[in-house]
Amino acid sequence: MPQRKPPHRSAVEYAALGGLFCVSLALPANAAERLDIMHWWVSSGEQASIEVLRERIRAQGLKWHEQAVAGSGTARYIDALRKRVASGRPPSASQMIGFEIQEWAKAGHLESLDEAAARNQWDEVVPFGIQALSKYQGHWYAAPINVHSTNWLWINQRLLEKLGSPPAPDTWDDLVLLLERARAAGMIPLAVGWEAWEHTLLFESIAVSTGGAEFYRRAFVELDAEALPLPLAIRIFERMRVLSRFVDPGFRQRRWDQATDMVRKGEALLQVQGTWVDGEFALHGMQPGRDFQCFRFPDTQGVVLFNSDQYVLLKNGPGSQAARRTLLNTLMDPDFQAAVNRRSGAIPARVDVPKDGFDACGRRAIDDMRSANMRRTMMGSIAMGNANPPAVKTTIYSLVSRHLKGELDDLRAGQALLRALSGDP
Repeated sequence: MPQRKPPHRSAVEYAALGGLFCVSLALPANAAERLDIMHWWVSSGEQASIEVLRERIRAQGLKWHEQAVAGSGTARYIDALRKRVASGRPPSASQMIGFEIQEWAKAGHLESLDEAAARNQWDEVVPFGIQALSKYQGHWYAAPINVHSTNWLWINQRLLEKLGSPPAPDTWDDLVLLLERARAAGMIPLAVGWEAWEHTLLFESIAVSTGGAEFYRRAFVELDAEALPLPLAIRIFERMRVLSRFVDPGFRQRRWDQATDMVRKGEALLQVQGTWVDGEFALHGMQPGRDFQCFRFPDTQGVVLFNSDQYVLLKNGPGSQAARRTLLNTLMDPDFQAAVNRRSGAIPARVDVPKDGFDACGRRAIDDMRSANMRRTMMGSIAMGNANPPAVKTTIYSLVSRHLKGELDDLRAGQALLRALSGDP
């Protein structure tokens, strides 16, 4: 439910130094107090989004100290956070996703958010799939600010028109035909970066497309190895092999956002990636329908594979309970979630925020989320750590990336996947 905003107070200044972005933060009643925020939003589009939070916090008379660390699928980021906590310097709040929230709550590092959740009725407005990750043993430990979905195609409109403006690829065969046409026309069909989490984004969309929603839930969320017979595992990797034929050799040296730039600049036809691409495109003034198209990955219509950026409060971090309460209220405020997600390409992590001001891709994503939430086809992304625990995710990262690079054949990759889901080394 919409909440009353705290009274506005004076703004404060901040400084950005290299890869670390720092702002002094204190409550007016105590000039020495500060909140220390840690996050991994470092790309151009992500920085435009975090500025929304900076502005809201400043407007409420708070100062903060901010550290941004590139995520690498969150692995590098979590390492940096772990070092800070081990050295006795935990931040006040940290961005976190997926099962990492469960692990940090289990280890006793996080403050319970039950009081704020009950007061603001989070159980009624946060989608069920996200709640399962925000909570540990029935208690709230994280405040979700958005929903990114990963099973999307992002297609350059100008290149699509050069191919005769074919209709949206609704099936796997449609997608392969489109990629073949692009290659025949001298285009790079599929832009991909070098990191394993990106390769796993391809894998998870193919897995749903090949086996269906219920299969994905049983195999990758519930970790029921019996739900994945070896022939189906091999079939998924065969399709991965097909897509690998449309990737240019330069993928081994580029980041995900550089792959996005290839699509934006018309250097590649499409990218399979999360809705943060919409934020990158919007930063450059691009509009869906005019400059690019967003389509669900073929045969995954009705399914939302999601990543939800959440914030946790670290025990023993700087900042009073009053300051932390103000931060939580801001993060879960419907107006804030609408504002930040119109910039980021994501959508609010609440089902009650109007679609006003979102572009066509955002409005479609909101409709998809509301429908999938009710049908229980809104499921966590493997690549983004929202489907299964970190140990399983890391194993899948490795075997999927090795397969894409030609280091594993389809049979060996399928066998390794079955072992990963059954808990075998």
